[in-house]
Amino acid sequence: MSGELQVLRRAHALFAGAAEPPAVEVAGASPAGIPGGSVGATAAGYRQQAGTWGDRLQGARWVDAQLAGILARAYRDHREAHRGTGAVLAAARADAATVPDNPIAAREALRRRAYRLRAQRAHLLAARRRARRRRGSLRALRYRLRAREAAGPTGRRPEAAVRAALSKLGRPYVWGATGPDRFDCSGLVQWAYAQAGVPLHRTTYEQIHDGAPVSRSQVRAGDLVFPHAGHVQLAIGGNLVVEAPHAGATVQISRMGQNVAIRRPF
Repeated sequence: MSGELQVLRRAHALFAGAAEPPAVEVAGASPAGIPGGSVGATAAGYRQQAGTWGDRLQGARWVDAQLAGILARAYRDHREAHRGTGAVLAAARADAATVPDNPIAAREALRRRAYRLRAQRAHLLAARRRARRRRGSLRALRYRLRAREAAGPTGRRPEAAVRAALSKLGRPYVWGATGPDRFDCSGLVQWAYAQAGVPLHRTTYEQIHDGAPVSRSQVRAGDLVFPHAGHVQLAIGGNLVVEAPHAGATVQISRMGQNVAIRRPF
């Protein structure tokens, strides 16, 4: 029994401590450097600079929120593994005080011991799988952050994506196509942003989680517009969108609907 307790105790010790995740301070105040009242600064120059910093700040908020979510899930996994392995260890300690006094009781004690060892192993394997998922999420976040930095100033990327999409007007809709001459709705959006150096997910159901939500009153060119969960359009300004609408149609400009969800990639 002492050998079993030692094994179970080592497994439980892997998840000791770190009860709460470190706080991630989500970006809030505007960074220094926005012109405000300097002599000779024009209103147009101010708006351009403020817009650039606003985009960067919103992007930082999104990254901070994603990182905070990943850390929270990782620490929740840690606590769950700590509780699970602790429960198995507690059961073994309680059983250690009981000495079998007949062959049937001894066999039952062995059965319980084997069950506890299997349960502890299952806790360890589950924790390893969850840790791999969290590492994958962190790698994906780092990749997207580096891709966004490599793509240059935020303000130019949506414009480049819009220009790319508009260059494909008249090209046929083909389900599952991702360009350069045939597109479905999400394929057009993904291809257009790829030309601007921004990676997006492939399907509409994934793209609806890309970037950050934006209200309809704040929509601007380059935002992803979702009239419903199965279709995506690209805002181009003036209450218009460019889209690959459905089979039998071509890439076209349409009016933006009223009841839409909007996401802004970074």
